[in-house]
Amino acid sequence: MSHGSGPVVAVVAGTPQLVEAARALGVRTVFVHAAGGPRPRTADVADHAVAADLENDEAVLQALAPFHERYRLARVLSLTERGLLPAASAARALGVPGNSLHTVRLLQDKRRMRELLDTQGLSPVRSRPLASPRELVDFCREIGGPVILKPAGGSSSKAVERVEGPGDAEAAWRRFTAAGGADPLAEEFLGGPEISVEGFSHQGRHTVVAVTDKQVLPSFVEVGHTMPSALPPATLEEAVKLTVAFLDAVGLHEGPSHTEVKVTRLGPRIIESHNRIGGDKIRELVRRAYGIDLVGLTVGCPLGLLPAPPNPPPARGGAAIRFLTPAPGTVRQIRTPDAGDASAVISLDVGVGEVIGPVRSSQDRAGYVLTGGTDAADAARRCERLAEQVLIEVDAAGRPADRRVKG
Repeated sequence: MSHGSGPVVAVVAGTPQLVEAARALGVRTVFVHAAGGPRPRTADVADHAVAADLENDEAVLQALAPFHERYRLARVLSLTERGLLPAASAARALGVPGNSLHTVRLLQDKRRMRELLDTQGLSPVRSRPLASPRELVDFCREIGGPVILKPAGGSSSKAVERVEGPGDAEAAWRRFTAAGGADPLAEEFLGGPEISVEGFSHQGRHTVVAVTDKQVLPSFVEVGHTMPSALPPATLEEAVKLTVAFLDAVGLHEGPSHTEVKVTRLGPRIIESHNRIGGDKIRELVRRAYGIDLVGLTVGCPLGLLPAPPNPPPARGGAAIRFLTPAPGTVRQIRTPDAGDASAVISLDVGVGEVIGPVRSSQDRAGYVLTGGTDAADAARRCERLAEQVLIEVDAAGRPADRRVKG
């Protein structure tokens, strides 16, 4: 541990950004990483690192207890799905301030979240936990239209299935289980544009930092984000009010939030929410469009080192990301264009000789293009034009059963 005199926070799991943001603010860090695997790069950035079984809350607590006894941890933080619950559990056991374990559990369990919304009279969506394909058939008949089958604790669009009706229920159940789905939850299908509401909370007060327009495949995998949203102001105001009421209902006290919303003909409806920054480079889009560093705020705001963001923050421009989804097969050739813009980013997750499978979850995408712009429309045009110039030539005769197979 370094000999600085600043506050000390624990960071449970994740990439280096949160630890680096803490260091920039003079905050010392204890990084908890998964035991039994290679030492992650984040461990080398932190002041101290300790391994623990991240699936065992007691193990994480025991790893952090000596540091709390010596330094009095100011917060136990995480920005990853894997780390949020053990972080909240350790914070409660150690008496460290932060979001309650109850709140974090609510946000990670879509079934309990729906039950809470029903009791609060917010965002009515018909849903039902399931124990068998027969129950899915019955729910489809009750709804009388398409339904969504999803894991109650899932993320990254994994094992999410659209069920057209009772006749499709058995096949959808097989697809769900084959994709690793568990704890099944059925919900009525919601039509309309999909957005995400990026929030930041401080002392129980919620600021909506941005609203993001989303592009989603029929498989529900997200393939594009643009901010600020182009929806009408009245629609955005309604979505913001619903999100703030929802965050109040779940008891979120501090830190970032990412709430996914469908804008239906009956009004906005909550899909799910997380007490973390959205994935898919949302933090970078927020930085470009609004000049706000959500990672820095996650550390600095609760410790009184940074002020809460203005409510609402003014947009400085636009930002967009588009994900690359070539056809399944073996990659034969890759060619990327000269962006002509030093701020544009082209990132590929595939190489020549690798095998690409169907896009069934966020991990199946082949890369992305990210750009800024004078406004949202300009950023989207720049991004889509650049993405169209990325060549990933695929031989469809390859083996598309797997996402990628290293050669």
